[in-house]
Amino acid sequence: MKFLETNVFLYVITAHPHFGSAAKTVLQRIEEGEEASTSSLVVAEVCAWLEYHKLDDKIGLLFKILQSYLTLTVIETTYEDEVKAKDLESHYPKLEFFDRVYLAQMYRLKISEIYSNDKGFDKVKNIKRLFD
Repeated sequence: MKFLETNVFLYVITAHPHFGSAAKTVLQRIEEGEEASTSSLVVAEVCAWLEYHKLDDKIGLLFKILQSYLTLTVIETTYEDEVKAKDLESHYPKLEFFDRVYLAQMYRLKISEIYSNDKGFDKVKNIKRLFD
């Protein structure tokens, strides 16, 4: 199982000129049956980004994606995940708080691979970042 991070959804929804194709390939793998997880915090972050950039009309597309992939699980974000993220700051100070929450969730679920274009994950021990 792999973890699906915010930028994959954003690149597909916004048809990003440089990364949209790679992100679409990731979602196609999941559509074809690859098991993956994302989190309720990813969903919230994508929606907030879309609202901030006046793309509210794209939020429905996100939920359509989330509901259509049978092998994609949306896990709940817990307070414990957030506490762990704060603790991880000393090890990974260059990762943003949300990214450390995702990392805490991956540790909790024993997931060692993440679909993300965020190269900050390359520095995380025992985590492999995938994006192609």
